[in-house]
Amino acid sequence: MLFVPLPLFATLFLVLLVCRIVLTRDMTLRAHQLFAGLIALYAVQSLLVTLRWGYEIAGVAPYLVLLAPVLPAVAYLSYAALAGRQTGRKLWPLAVIAINWFAFAALPIIPDPLILMTYLGFGALLLALWWKGADALSLSPINDTREIRFAMLLTGAALVLSGLTDVFLIVDFIRNEGRNAGLVLTFVQTAFVLVIGFAASFGRAATVPEPEEDNVAPLPQPTEQDSDIVARLEELFKKEGLHRDEDLSLRRLARRLGLPDRQVSNAINRARGMSVSQFVNDFRIQEACELLRETDKSVLEVSLTAGFATKSNFNKEFSRITGRTPTQWRREHQPRET
Repeated sequence: MLFVPLPLFATLFLVLLVCRIVLTRDMTLRAHQLFAGLIALYAVQSLLVTLRWGYEIAGVAPYLVLLAPVLPAVAYLSYAALAGRQTGRKLWPLAVIAINWFAFAALPIIPDPLILMTYLGFGALLLALWWKGADALSLSPINDTREIRFAMLLTGAALVLSGLTDVFLIVDFIRNEGRNAGLVLTFVQTAFVLVIGFAASFGRAATVPEPEEDNVAPLPQPTEQDSDIVARLEELFKKEGLHRDEDLSLRRLARRLGLPDRQVSNAINRARGMSVSQFVNDFRIQEACELLRETDKSVLEVSLTAGFATKSNFNKEFSRITGRTPTQWRREHQPRET
């Protein structure tokens, strides 16, 4: 009977994820290309782990070393692509890959600690990007920022833990001649592959062209300009229903106002004391309350009309803002027949 190692199932799962993304996403967007590429790379790594430790084909080991620094760099670039255009200096992670490869070619002893630092470094950078909040992901749809940030948190943590696993492997090779390496790579690394690959499937960008980057410095206090920006946004919401767009992003709002992303984000932060996603969702909930009070539409119909992609997200935001479920709020506020 043919032995089927565990990582092979992970490989098949990741291949299916890649196919799903390619078939359902706009692949002209850089972020979608990177996320699909990231999952594909993890599928390749899982296959190489299968061949190396499942079927004991030692000849694939150099390819695992070459692939190792590519994975965290592409993971970081994928999520960073949701924060803005990637040109020039922002492509520095590619230099990190090149340094790892050069070290492997010149001094084969160096790659292990260098790869370890690469995983820990990019994991920390992803956690730092997650810490900045939803407004840092200006190209992601506002409806999806919660899931994307959670996926980014998982990915950053998994990269850090994967790096720490490499420390264990190095110690194991020193003390036990690597007797536990196969078991660790088969189970632990397969788990990391699945977590990061599945998390990457949540990465999604709004379909809007990217303008040039800006360098607007935030102001410490609210200004009249901040209030004007917020008023213009509310006017767009009232007159054009822009808030109802499920694919709405900070970048799209900024483009409509002809302003840089950061200026719009800072204006909302200072004038209203909330993030862009909270500002948009607050306006959506206001409209939802009107619909619940004045119409007989179902809660699902109200949520979709107001711009929410899912009923569960609508319920969470509604409870956050009103302290009630939509059904409770309707029961308390609908006009009573006399």
